[in-house]
Amino acid sequence: MSRVKKWLLVFFVIIVIPITVAVCAFECRACRVEKEPKEMSQTKGEVKTSETVAAAKETVAAAKETAAETEDTLSESEVNGVICETDVFSILQPDGWKATEVKTEGSVLFEKDGFAILLSAGDKTSFSSMTEATIKEMIVVFAKQNNGTPLEEVTIGGAKFFQSRGTLDGNETTFAYALTNRLFVHLAIMGKDHPNNVEIKAILDSIKFK
Repeated sequence: MSRVKKWLLVFFVIIVIPITVAVCAFECRACRVEKEPKEMSQTKGEVKTSETVAAAKETVAAAKETAAETEDTLSESEVNGVICETDVFSILQPDGWKATEVKTEGSVLFEKDGFAILLSAGDKTSFSSMTEATIKEMIVVFAKQNNGTPLEEVTIGGAKFFQSRGTLDGNETTFAYALTNRLFVHLAIMGKDHPNNVEIKAILDSIKFK
């Protein structure tokens, strides 16, 4: 079983049994992702420089930082791909992202280079026990068990989501849930520093519920 599928298994376990601590912890142990290589430590020698040279270096560094920020902004605005349509939402699949799962009734799973994003939605009448209070509690449970961020409200595709970002056995993961007029929606994102990934930002910005 692939790492993403194992991570996906964790996601569904938390949905089906959101308050069962033991089961969630057990399934999390099965989830593995490749750890980013640690940056090699560098030995810095002490170098004496004049104030003029130091100022010049600061100017160059500032210029490089500005250029990098500009490049990131342009990259986000220029993400290309195709729009995947389901019965209940549409979503961007960027070039280079593998569509592991696309179900017309309302579920997609994309992955690329250690990142994964799952969006699934269904008729909320099939989830009659799900209320706003319930999904908030599910997020709180996730946060407590996985060193997550405090419950946060965000808007994605015009829907109000409640989310937390935590760590599942080394996997940086965001879990989010929403109730629209007719849908129960769950969203999961995996990957190191994924909130700053320009392609994931583009995917989230593209979501439109029907």
